[in-house]
Amino acid sequence: MNNKQKTPLAILADREVFDYLKEKVGERKTRTEAYCDLLDKALSGFVSPFLRRQDYELQPNQCHVTVSDLASEWRWHRATVRSFLDTIEAFGLLRRIRLAKSVVITMTVQSGQPAEPRDVQEQPDFAGQLREVLSDWVTGKTTAAEVGATCGQLARQAIAATAGCEDRHCPDSRSDTVAVHTGSQRAHILETALGCIAHAALQKALRKSRFDDPSPLVEFFRRNLGEEWPAFIEVAKDLARLVLDTEATEAVNDTDEAGECLKTLRKSFLSLAARAQDMTD
Repeated sequence: MNNKQKTPLAILADREVFDYLKEKVGERKTRTEAYCDLLDKALSGFVSPFLRRQDYELQPNQCHVTVSDLASEWRWHRATVRSFLDTIEAFGLLRRIRLAKSVVITMTVQSGQPAEPRDVQEQPDFAGQLREVLSDWVTGKTTAAEVGATCGQLARQAIAATAGCEDRHCPDSRSDTVAVHTGSQRAHILETALGCIAHAALQKALRKSRFDDPSPLVEFFRRNLGEEWPAFIEVAKDLARLVLDTEATEAVNDTDEAGECLKTLRKSFLSLAARAQDMTD
């Protein structure tokens, strides 16, 4: 008899159960072995050797891997690895954060203790993840299309996590109060993401100035300001306004000698700022 109505249910199993279910079939890993391998990697905070130099702070039950590494280790095709991860994520057994050339996997596990849902606004790693992804775009390692897709995915995951937290706090997801709070959370996430992108765009634009000549501003500091640091701080503030504020630029009188002098120093000011940015990257 065919049962056309399937009853949804969840099955809880310890790691020992999966160890028991493993079957070794040649060098190629089975799906069960691949899933267990992801569990082992996440529980140990595994980071692929190829990614050791990347500064990414893993949360509990996370691992940082590449599809190529998993394909090589499991003796699978890369497309098979991606399809497997898609399916396991659809089952709700893992979550992915896709970065430029790697993926952070969070395995869905239960430790025996109820997990406290965290407010996405209080998670500092969301903006950190965005900055890490955008840094490759600033330096020209990835395209706008690639980094845009990744930023969009990170934002959608953060919004989805917020909605999940709200559902756990209040089962009545139709509540007006919950809807308003979820909307404010979503607005905050979008504002954070767009702000990080805007800042990265400024960094990318500034980066083009690193080959300009900074010496005019250095000479101005030495000769005109007598190497007075407080005076240079004030000049730097005025130059920053001239660069970023179009109204301030228009307000400078062309007949004003001091104002004209500041205008001639804008390129060297940006050059120094761009070089300083390179030193912090």
